[in-house]
Amino acid sequence: MTKRPRSQNVQTALTDASNSLNKAENAVKQAVSYPNDTLVDQAENALDRAQNAIDVTLESENQIAVKRLTDHYQVAAQKLDEVKEELER
Repeated sequence: MTKRPRSQNVQTALTDASNSLNKAENAVKQAVSYPNDTLVDQAENALDRAQNAIDVTLESENQIAVKRLTDHYQVAAQKLDEVKEELER
């Protein structure tokens, strides 16, 4: 197995985080559209995985990309919190 240059490893981490966040955002959208406990749980799990992937990128040189990922994560988490509040009513 060949080693990738550091810049490729960093880019891969950013790409992985972006892909994970996209999946989490889709899960949150489903929970918003069809609020139920199962979809909320799935969205929470997806957000947890996205947060873990974002954490890997925190020391990246491309802090602009990290900030954007973090901002998108926070928006998705807020939307899911709103769905959870509505389900509790």
